[in-house]
Amino acid sequence: MIPPRSLLYMPASRRAFLDKVPESAADLVIVDLEDAVAPGEKDLARDNVRAAALSGTLRHEAPWMLRINNGPAGPPAEDLVLVGFAKPAWVVLPKAEDAGVTSALVARIAEHGARVALTIESARGIAHVRELAGCHPAVGMLILGSADLRLSLAAPEEPARAWERHAMAELLVAARCHGASAIDSVFFRYTDDEGLKHHAGVARGMGFDGKSCIHPRQVEVVHEVFAPTADEVRWAERVRDAWAKGDGASRGVVGMDGEMIEALHVTLADRILRRLRD
Repeated sequence: MIPPRSLLYMPASRRAFLDKVPESAADLVIVDLEDAVAPGEKDLARDNVRAAALSGTLRHEAPWMLRINNGPAGPPAEDLVLVGFAKPAWVVLPKAEDAGVTSALVARIAEHGARVALTIESARGIAHVRELAGCHPAVGMLILGSADLRLSLAAPEEPARAWERHAMAELLVAARCHGASAIDSVFFRYTDDEGLKHHAGVARGMGFDGKSCIHPRQVEVVHEVFAPTADEVRWAERVRDAWAKGDGASRGVVGMDGEMIEALHVTLADRILRRLRD
């Protein structure tokens, strides 16, 4: 699977929003039962998901994820029943902290054919992120939750994101160790395109695969940031061409513009070219 560039949150309490999931420009839409839904509207949100699943709007093959609730007592039984009914391809499990508890929850979710994205949003979650990433084979994505993480760390917000770079690096290493996608947190100022570019650029520069969005207008900007640059594409194409013409598969190394090209460069080139999208 090509890692998603964008995850767009949509509150499940807004039925009209769910009808727009198939036409969203985002790579994946997170149908949210958690923070985006008021406590008194949880049952309404579940009813909306059931109705959308019955209508075929939210099919297993559609580009959507279901974010369920989670807390000290675990997810509500109603949310787990809904996973079995709606059968999303992905379930987002927030507030992941304990690998043993999370492993048991992921196993229950995986019984319904879903992969699981874990949201890492606390100091404890970061401290255990490598164990969490490897706690079950169904874990295929780690999502950074910066807002709650900043609260957990008592850190001040600042544009360079210095306070969270250690946490971002820990999450990225854990994701790469276990073959999972690494997704950056949301940027709350949804009308600030330049701020979003900078915020997303920090994650892109570190090696993250994509970013969470809270508004549809953010998706295009995020796709622009996480797309391969023209220079990257040219380099990747030249590497592939030099490798093929120089019989790199047999020789193990070829020259290109004074640079020695090895198999690892071909892997990097392939990774860049796979991320080209229409």
